[in-house]
Amino acid sequence: MIELSLVFLLAMIALLLIVLCGFMLYIFYQRQREVAFNKSRDHYLKDYSPHWYDYFFNNEIFSVVLIPRGNPQVKAIEMIFSSYLKNITNEEMTRKMKDFANLYLKQFYEKDLMSKRWSIRMNALYRIAEFRLDELLDACRKLEDTKYSKEEFFQLLKIYSIFQPELFMQKIKEPNAHYAESEYRRLFVLLEEDVFIQFFEDFTSWPASIQFAVIDTAGAKRNMKYIDKLEQLLMNDDDEIKIRALKGLFEIGVIENIDPYIPFVTSHLWEVRLMIGKILKYVPLAYTFPYLKQLLQDENWWVRNQAAKTIAEDRDGIEKLKEFISYSNDAYALEMAQEIITRKQGSR
Repeated sequence: MIELSLVFLLAMIALLLIVLCGFMLYIFYQRQREVAFNKSRDHYLKDYSPHWYDYFFNNEIFSVVLIPRGNPQVKAIEMIFSSYLKNITNEEMTRKMKDFANLYLKQFYEKDLMSKRWSIRMNALYRIAEFRLDELLDACRKLEDTKYSKEEFFQLLKIYSIFQPELFMQKIKEPNAHYAESEYRRLFVLLEEDVFIQFFEDFTSWPASIQFAVIDTAGAKRNMKYIDKLEQLLMNDDDEIKIRALKGLFEIGVIENIDPYIPFVTSHLWEVRLMIGKILKYVPLAYTFPYLKQLLQDENWWVRNQAAKTIAEDRDGIEKLKEFISYSNDAYALEMAQEIITRKQGSR
C-alpha cells in the first residue's frame, strides 16, 4: 500500500512538473510574441513617422511603404494618427486619414469586429469613429445582431452620430442601455447643429439624464441659436432644469432681452438667484443695477458675492458700489461691497 502511494505521488509530481514546464513555455512564447510585436511597431514608428508628417503637412506624395503589413504596423499607425488628432485640428489631415483608413485599415478592423475578445472589438469600434472609417458602417450594424455589451452599444451610437445622424436619433430612443450625463454629452457634442437641436423639439419625452446633457451641451457649444430654446426651459417646472438652463445661457454669454430674467431675481432658489447675478454681467449696468443691488442684499453669501463682483466688472461699477455704501444700512451688503472694492482696487 505504501509502495503504491509512493508511485502515485511520484506520478503526480511528474505531471505537475510537466504542466509547470508547459506553462513556463507558454509564458515564454507569449513574451517573445510581445517583444516581436513591440519591436515591429517601434521600428515602424521610428522609420515612418517623418513620412507621415511630410504627407500630412508638406504635401508629399503618398508612399506605399506606409501601408501596414500586419497588426504591429496598424498599432503604430493608430499611435501616429491619434497623436495628431489630439493635438492638431486640420481638415486636410483628417481627410487624408479617413481616406487611408478606408483603403488600408478597413480589413483589419472588419476582422477585429468579429473577434471573440471584447477588448479587440472595442478598440476597432473606437478607431472606426476616431478615423471616420465610414465604409465599415454596415459591419458595425451587423454587430447589433450579436450579443453586445453596454460599452459597445455606446461606441455604436457614437459611430452612428458621426455617419448616420438619422439612425442615431432612432437608436438612442431604444431601451438597450442607459448612460450617465457625461456619456451623453460625449455623444451630443459630435452632432451637427441641425441634428442636435432636434432634442429640444420634444424635450419632455427624454429621460432626465438626456435632458440635462442636452442643456449642458447647448451651453458648451456656445451657439446663439440655442438661446431661445434655453429661455423656454426657464418656464419648466423642474428646478434643476431651470438652473441648468441659466448656466447654459451664461455659457453662451449673449443676452438680447433682459425681461425674461427679471422674475428670477426673487426666486426661492438661491442657485437661481446666483445664476442671475452672473448672467446680468452681459447687460450694461445702467439697466441691471437695480436688480444687482437687490441681489447684493440677498440673504445668501454666494449671491451677495456674485452681485458685487458683477457690479465691479462694469466700468462704473466701483463708483456704484461706493455710492451704495454711502446710503445703505444693510451690514452684510456693506461688508460685501467693501470687500469687493478692496479686492478690485488691490489687483490694479
